[in-house]
Amino acid sequence: MTPHLATFPIHNENGPRMRATLIPDASGVSPHLSGLQPTPRNLASAVRALARIDELGWVPLGGYPGSDVLWPVHCLVCDDWDGDRFYSHLRRNRPAFRHPGCIARSEHAAVLAKLAGRAQQTCRCLVSHPTSEKEVATTLAVIAEAQLQLDYARMLTEIDRLLGACPATGVRAEALTAHLETVKQEKQGVA
Repeated sequence: MTPHLATFPIHNENGPRMRATLIPDASGVSPHLSGLQPTPRNLASAVRALARIDELGWVPLGGYPGSDVLWPVHCLVCDDWDGDRFYSHLRRNRPAFRHPGCIARSEHAAVLAKLAGRAQQTCRCLVSHPTSEKEVATTLAVIAEAQLQLDYARMLTEIDRLLGACPATGVRAEALTAHLETVKQEKQGVA
């Protein structure tokens, strides 16, 4: 049995859009990737997206669906709104108007600075998340190996380590970026 993606029309302030929803099954697709396969590119995009929306005062209410698919999020600035936003808009901090009923825009910077104070430089979670370039590389390698072996339980465990909620999400994204740069430089050196 394989997962499939169903799309449903929704309407928001930007007009009609399609919202992707993963129809769950026993295939081992991660709840951290809504409708996306756990490819290296999708995993990297999800790590960066989680760090960016955390920085901007949003928290995901579902798995990362991709850049231009509506993502259910919760506003941490007012801590009183749940709704759908496109990550492509959130990563650019758009719209500047967060949502109806949010606190005054003049107060956003102070609240975001306070939220940034909770970020950590190391993972202190019960299940450790990769926060160094070496740990990210190892985690990605284990995910790829588990996929090849069709070991879905192991793959999901490692995806959860890579994408699970953690106060060190920004450091994790920096480590992933460093790893991808190392891989790129190694490929250029071989070519």
